[in-house]
Amino acid sequence: MDFQAQRELMCELGRRMWQRGWVASNDGNLSLRLPGERLLITPTGVSKGFLRPEMLLVIGLDGTVLEGAEGYRPTSETGLHLMCYRLRPEVGGVCHAHPPAATAFACARRGLEKPILGEIIMTLGTVPVAPYGRTGTEELPRAAEPLLREHDGVLLANHGALTVGESLEQAYYRMETVEHTAEITWRVQTLGGGVALSDGQVRALRP
Repeated sequence: MDFQAQRELMCELGRRMWQRGWVASNDGNLSLRLPGERLLITPTGVSKGFLRPEMLLVIGLDGTVLEGAEGYRPTSETGLHLMCYRLRPEVGGVCHAHPPAATAFACARRGLEKPILGEIIMTLGTVPVAPYGRTGTEELPRAAEPLLREHDGVLLANHGALTVGESLEQAYYRMETVEHTAEITWRVQTLGGGVALSDGQVRALRP
């Protein structure tokens, strides 16, 4: 995928996030790894539903802006993205959003960890909750870092959700899985909590 296609993909996935109600106003952010220790990242102060390729910025892994149109600055959650790439060299894309059901679990400090749904076991595993870290500060990546070492999806206490993938598309699809699982779990809890799979059934589902 060439650079222009990557920029257009990021804008398209931002629109999908906005259309699905995972973000409101200027919430949420996306990034992907570029060759040469660089990242393409969304700007602060712009709705993900109205991104244009020229708004996106290229930054280094130290956060330095390398390319970007005048008037645009990287997302205030840049530190969260940088942490993911530094911690996990295989990560090629990061998605951060506030999908309503998953964020409700994050606000309740309840992870998506009970093995009731085969699909999430096969594709993502458990999704724990990171301790609270204030948005836009280094507290947030520090809170999420220990869990990101072992998990591809994490709920951020009183904030939202974070997913990583080998590509930006995979990170986006993992966010879909997190929100879908949260919605199902919510409904299961209204029916009394659901029946968990056994340890043997879980082992049989894991890749």
